Amino acid sequence: MRQEKFSFADYPNEKALWIHLEASVRLLNQGAEKPVPVAATMGLVIEKYRDAYLPTLAKSTRNTDGSMLRVHIEPMWGSVGISDVRPKDVDEWLRSLTISPSSKGRARRLLKQLFDKAMFWELIPLGINPMTLVKVKGVSKRQKKVVLLTPAQVVALIAGLEEPYSVMVLIAASLGLRVEEIVALQWDDCDFAAKTLTIRQAFTHAELGAPKSESSAATLPISAALVKALKAYKPKAKTEWLFPSRITGGPRSADMILKDYIRPAAAKLTLPKIGWHTFRHSYRAWIGGGNATMSQQKDMMRHADLSTTMGYGGTPVEEMRPLVDAVAKKLKI
Repeated sequence: MRQEKFSFADYPNEKALWIHLEASVRLLNQGAEKPVPVAATMGLVIEKYRDAYLPTLAKSTRNTDGSMLRVHIEPMWGSVGISDVRPKDVDEWLRSLTISPSSKGRARRLLKQLFDKAMFWELIPLGINPMTLVKVKGVSKRQKKVVLLTPAQVVALIAGLEEPYSVMVLIAASLGLRVEEIVALQWDDCDFAAKTLTIRQAFTHAELGAPKSESSAATLPISAALVKALKAYKPKAKTEWLFPSRITGGPRSADMILKDYIRPAAAKLTLPKIGWHTFRHSYRAWIGGGNATMSQQKDMMRHADLSTTMGYGGTPVEEMRPLVDAVAKKLKI
């Protein structure tokens, strides 16, 4: 037998109290042998989140969120009752973590989701999520400076690479594709007669899946020059994949290609240290410097929201020069 008192301020009616006790009652009905928690803990919510919700997410999200839960959130909050998790305590805890602002933002987002799920699963009464009061500074601040390449630099890089890496860079620069989309391309995605390429899937964390968003899955026009290059390269691929692995025959590791081929070739040309996303940023800068409207740029980048497009690219220095000179002319200096 066990007796405990509950505050009417926290549980104003019988329904609210039974919701609070639901986890304990369920465990008792299941014949739990260990002591039954009267109040639902964050650990109980985390366990249910892992079993019922995490498997529904993309593998990359499962990996990052699962790691955050295991390494940071569960050790700190797992044994704490949900109603005892206070925004002020969470704020102080996040400040104490020696991780990047983006990782702190992920931890805060996960805690908010845990509270949302706890209400959805009726482990706590419906109400305002307390994690909305917790703010993390610097989450949206870019940690690395964006590197932009000129078309001439990319042409030189392509010339310095052997196939299939030269073709991969050509596609990345010509269409601004994400590398996980490039390595997942199959020849059926190419329509040479219509001069189009369709993005149907992505290869991330050694797993094929859907593209990043609905907007990412799209059919794009390709230039006659790219069609010519792909036709010339096709006999060398010899499988349904554009860039098959020599070991598995399936998609290749993008990180390995960048490390072993792309960056060494770029270093020989004294280019800045680049990543696969450098080509996507550069593509956005090039189309932004042309006649494409913002709406067209969003569609060409295959973003769901225009604000995302605005975060890509920039204006190259040489394109700024005539604009600066025009201002100087007006100032008569």
